[in-house]
Amino acid sequence: MIKAENLTISYEDKKVIDNVSFKINKGELTVLMGRNGSGKSTILNAISGLKSYHGQIKTEGKISYLNQNINSKIKFSVFETIMLGKVNDLSLKIKDEDKKDVEKILDLLKLNDFKNKYINKLSGGEVQKVFIGQALVKHPDILLLDEPVSALDLKNQYDIMKIIKDLTHKLKLTCLISLHQIGLIERFADKIILIDNKKIYRQGSTKEVLDKEVFKKVFNMDTYIEDFEEGRMIYFK
Repeated sequence: MIKAENLTISYEDKKVIDNVSFKINKGELTVLMGRNGSGKSTILNAISGLKSYHGQIKTEGKISYLNQNINSKIKFSVFETIMLGKVNDLSLKIKDEDKKDVEKILDLLKLNDFKNKYINKLSGGEVQKVFIGQALVKHPDILLLDEPVSALDLKNQYDIMKIIKDLTHKLKLTCLISLHQIGLIERFADKIILIDNKKIYRQGSTKEVLDKEVFKKVFNMDTYIEDFEEGRMIYFK
């Protein structure tokens, strides 16, 4: 669970987030949405403890955070990089249980063929998968992901988001992700928190948040939206 009350965050006395409140329950995949510079990453940094803030943030359980500052130049193999996700639990001797956890993640993300390759020899999309694996191997209760599929092609974007969504529901994770891709947001978000002008403009389900008014007022874009039983189509004019 994540609960923020009267959250205000500043950089050098300039407010980036101003008095926002929200709650995210276990088993929910919530998307932070907004224009570039709206404060999505700032909120994630505050929840993870990397940024100071005013107000209250309450969390329950272990937090795993994958931010945008990925170092893919380190000379570690895929297996070793994912294993580093368990660094807080590792003693001087690696346990068989730790190795099994990494093997499960390799299988889950279809990275077995790359397990012994150095990550500085992989494509950007493959590297992104490895670091998502590093976040998942910690067995977190709360999963924070900042643009986790930005370096992936279309198929891998959907594959990774499906894995994250399935794990969120199956393991009852509290999952908060920043995303820009409307198709992914509409398909995978249980809830959206839309940030605009330092505040929450709207929050709720995709149908409650994503409408013509939002796209026009927040993103300055004209849309046509058609709802079906299976979902909805959003057309940009």
